[in-house]
Amino acid sequence: MITAKKQDLKGTIFLVAGSLIIAHLAFWSLPDVFQTWNAQVIDRLFMLRSASRHLRPKYDDTVVHVDLTDTSLKRLKRIYLNRGLHARLISNLSSMKVTAQLYDFIFAAPSDEKEDKALIEATRKAGNVYFGHAFKLSEKGETDLAPTETVKDPNYLQRGKWHLTCKGKPDNFYRGYPKLTTFPLLGRAARGLGFLNLVSDRDGVFRRIPLLVRYEDGFYPAFSFRAACDYLGVPPQKIFVRPGKSIILKDVKRPGTGKTKDIVIPIDQHGCMLIDFIGPWERMKHYDFVDVLKAADDRTEMALWKEELAGKIVVVSEVTTGASDMGAVPTDRHFPLSGVHANTVHTILSASFFREISSGEMVLVEVLLMAVIFFFSYRLSSFGFSLATIGAGLGYVVGASACFMYGHLIFQVLRPVIAATFALIGILARRYVQEEKEKEVVRRTFESYFPPQVVKKIMANPDAVALAGQKKELTVLFSDIKDFTRYSATISARHVQELLSEYFEAMTEIMFRFGGTVDKFIGDGLMVFFGDPDPQPDHAERCVRAAIEMQKKAREIRRKWEERGDMPIRIRIGINTDEVVVGNMGSARRLSYTALGSGVNLAQRLESNAPVGGILISKRTYELVKNHVPIEPRGDMVVKGLDEPIEVYEVRMGRERGVST
Repeated sequence: MITAKKQDLKGTIFLVAGSLIIAHLAFWSLPDVFQTWNAQVIDRLFMLRSASRHLRPKYDDTVVHVDLTDTSLKRLKRIYLNRGLHARLISNLSSMKVTAQLYDFIFAAPSDEKEDKALIEATRKAGNVYFGHAFKLSEKGETDLAPTETVKDPNYLQRGKWHLTCKGKPDNFYRGYPKLTTFPLLGRAARGLGFLNLVSDRDGVFRRIPLLVRYEDGFYPAFSFRAACDYLGVPPQKIFVRPGKSIILKDVKRPGTGKTKDIVIPIDQHGCMLIDFIGPWERMKHYDFVDVLKAADDRTEMALWKEELAGKIVVVSEVTTGASDMGAVPTDRHFPLSGVHANTVHTILSASFFREISSGEMVLVEVLLMAVIFFFSYRLSSFGFSLATIGAGLGYVVGASACFMYGHLIFQVLRPVIAATFALIGILARRYVQEEKEKEVVRRTFESYFPPQVVKKIMANPDAVALAGQKKELTVLFSDIKDFTRYSATISARHVQELLSEYFEAMTEIMFRFGGTVDKFIGDGLMVFFGDPDPQPDHAERCVRAAIEMQKKAREIRRKWEERGDMPIRIRIGINTDEVVVGNMGSARRLSYTALGSGVNLAQRLESNAPVGGILISKRTYELVKNHVPIEPRGDMVVKGLDEPIEVYEVRMGRERGVST
C-alpha cells in the first residue's frame, strides 16, 4: 500500500513537472504561434483598459497632434504640400510657444531653393524642431548591412550620436545603418535628430520601440526619445544604460514642477521599451494642419491658439487616406504610426512604464501554480480537482490581469494556463486509467462471487452492493463432499487441488447460471445465497433448481473420476430460506461480502443432516417452492443448536438409494 502511494505521488509529480516542461518547449519551438497568442492576450488587456472609464490611464495633454488629413488637403485645394507651407506651420507653432515640434516626415533631399531656405530658416528660428532619419536595423550576428545611402558629409550624422555610460555589454542592441536621412542643411538647423524606425513583433503589431541603437562607437536615440530627454532637461551625460534591464534618466526636471527625480525606463535585451498605449488614435488631442497654418491671419485667433498650445509637445504627421505609415498597435488595428511616437513621449513623461516579468520570476510563478495544482490533485477527488484546477487557472489569469491594470506588470498569461491544462488532462487521464484498472480488479473479484450479469449491474451501480449490513430474506445453500477429507489424506496436495478446482469450477458455473452469489469455499464445502445483491423474488426456486443441477453434475463428475481411478464423489446439500444480515463484513484491512445469522447456520445444519446425493430443505423454503419442485416431507428433525425439532423436506430427484449417510 505504501509503495503504491509512493508510485502514485511520483507519477503525479512527473505529470505536473512534465506539463510545465511541455508548455515551455511549445513556446520555445513554436514562438510564432504561442508567443504571438500570448501577446494578443495582453493586447486584449490594453483594449479592456482603454474601454473602461475607471481603468484607462490618465492622458497628459502635454503631448498633442497636428494632423495633415484628407480634409486638410481639400481645404488647401492641393494634393501635396510644398515646403513653404511647412515653414509657415513651424513659424506659427513657434509663435504659439510650443515646447517641441516633432516632424514625422523625412525631408530627404533639397527641393525648391526658395522653399528650402524658408523651411531651414523657420526651423532655425523656432529652435525646437526635431527631424528624423530612417535607419536599417540589424540584430546581433547579421552582416552585409552596409549603408544604402552615401552621406556626403561624414560628420553630419555624428551630430545626433550620443556617448552614454553603459553598465554592461549592449551586444543585443540593434545596430543602425543610415538608409534615408533628413538633408544636412535642414538637419543642422533642427534642435535634434533621431531615428524614426519602429520594430513590430512577430505578428506585425507595434508594442515596443527601440529607444537607442548602436551607431559606430556610440548610440543613436529614437526621434521621440531624443525629444523627451530634451524636454526633461536630461543631457546624454545623465543617461545610464543597463542592457536588458533599464535606461536611467538622472536628475529629471520637468518644466513647471520644480522637482528633480530619476526616471528608470525598463528595456529588453534589444533596448526596446514597452509603450503604454493610452487608447485608440482619438484618445489624444488632435488639431488640423490647416487651422494651425491659418491662425496667423487673425491676431485674436492666434492669441487663442497660443493659450491652447503653449508648452505642448506637438507631433506633426500625415494621416491622409493614402498614407502608408499605418500599422497595428494593441489598442487599434489601423493606427497612424506617428501615434506610436506620441505614445512613446507620453509614456516617458508620465513615467508609466510596463515591465515584463523576467524569465526567472516567471518560472517561479509557474512552479508555484503547478505546486498548487499538485496539492489539489493529492487532496481532492477528480471532480473537485477539476474544479479547483480550473479555478486556479482562472485565478491566475485574474491575478495577472490585475497586475497589468494596477501594477503595470506583464506576466506570461498563456503558458501557465497551457501548463495547467496539460496537468489537468494528464492527471485526470492517469486517474481514469488507474480507476479502470481498479475496476478491473474489483470486477474480477466480484466475478468470483457473483454471476456475470450481476457483476455488470454492480459495476454500473456500485450502490447495488450493500456496503453496510442490511436484513433481507435470502435462500442459503450449503454443500459438502462426502468423505473427501479422508480420501484427500491418501493423495498428494497437488492432486487435491486439481480435484477441488475441477469440482468447484463446475458447481460455480451452475450457481452463476441460476443467479446465485458464491459466498465462500469451506474446504470441500460451498456456501451460496440467492436474492442478493440482485433482487430475486423467486430466489428459493432458483436455489433449489440449482441444487438439483449440482447433484446431476456431481454424478457426471463421479463417473468421470471413477473411470480414471479417483474417488467416487458424492455430495449432500442443505437449503434454508430466512431473514439474514447481508453486506460487507470484516475489518478495515479485510472485508468480505457475506450473509450472517441463524438462518445461515440452519442451512449448514441441514447440509450436515442431508442424505448423500440428496437435498434437504427447511419448511420456509418448502412453502416457497412446493408448487414448482417435487418434494417429500421427512418429518421433524433435531439439529444442533436448536432446542425444538424442525420440519424438513427432501427434494425428490431420483437419487441413488442405499447410500449411507
